[in-house]
Amino acid sequence: MTKRHAAAITLSLLLTIPAAPTLRAKPSAIPVSSGNVESDALLPASIRLGNVMVTPDIVYSTQAGYRPLLLDLYRPGGETSRPLVIFLHGGSWTTGSRRTSGHFADFPAVLATLAERGFAVASVDYRLSGEARFPAALQDVKAAIRFLRANAEKYGIDPDRVAVWGASAGAHLAAMSAFTGEDMEFDPPGVENAGESDRVQAFIGWYGPYELSSMFPQATAPDSSIDPSGPLHFFGCTREGCPPGVFTKASPISYVDANDPPTLLIHGSADTTVPASQSRELDKRLKAVGVNTTLIVIDGVSHDWSGKDEQATAKASRKVLAATFDWLEKTLLKGQ
Repeated sequence: MTKRHAAAITLSLLLTIPAAPTLRAKPSAIPVSSGNVESDALLPASIRLGNVMVTPDIVYSTQAGYRPLLLDLYRPGGETSRPLVIFLHGGSWTTGSRRTSGHFADFPAVLATLAERGFAVASVDYRLSGEARFPAALQDVKAAIRFLRANAEKYGIDPDRVAVWGASAGAHLAAMSAFTGEDMEFDPPGVENAGESDRVQAFIGWYGPYELSSMFPQATAPDSSIDPSGPLHFFGCTREGCPPGVFTKASPISYVDANDPPTLLIHGSADTTVPASQSRELDKRLKAVGVNTTLIVIDGVSHDWSGKDEQATAKASRKVLAATFDWLEKTLLKGQ
């Protein structure tokens, strides 16, 4: 056997090994870890997860002086154009990965499970605090939306049905993108795929900060358990203060109007990192202008759906996942 033949066999095996053998399980069966998961559970090649084809490491944006920005795309079988769900990870705008979220032990399998319900799912990396300041990450999210619309036919995406979903800092960026669709204020010079719209048709936020002026005094208080250095740098702030108007400009709640898309907000009642009042206030503002919005508050859990013990964390994580998947199906698949 030649070395080339052996390499071809190895690659073939990688492409056919299912990383999650029971992806058709309901969210109640999704594995949940007792601690936050940071390891990358996705193989570094195009693979199949059950009936879902995963294409990792798609370059969606290149900008001089920065790393290429990547996304992973999960697609079910068949030739039908699928509604698109874009996921944005959390991590205080400072850390995080498109392949991890909270306590989910195998987040790529979670995304593949959603894809099996009839969606194309893109999990997107963006520039972090140590790389570029706000609004760079928001510009990246908008670039990803435009890129995927520009390649909708290639990837089997329905460009008229796009949702953006984020957790924590990712929920902030998702809300900003959802509420500032086609707002040229945030577009850099020479924006890629400028002919494509960045407007989305649905937004899901998990424990997100949406009104920042009330968040940062809490984060910088002497008794705070949060290290605010990364978020402060992201918004151009120091412990002594911030540029004038930055919190208004960077707060999703500042952009709420009647044209905003249907919204699902989920938060833990005991969240000490981002208070549940952030979601409650956004829900109130959206309802006041007539936007179709749903708020779910999970009793007794904190950030990342962390409960009093491993069982409570697992129960909350799976409950939230089921609610998210059901809402997406109702909103984008059934056209309501």
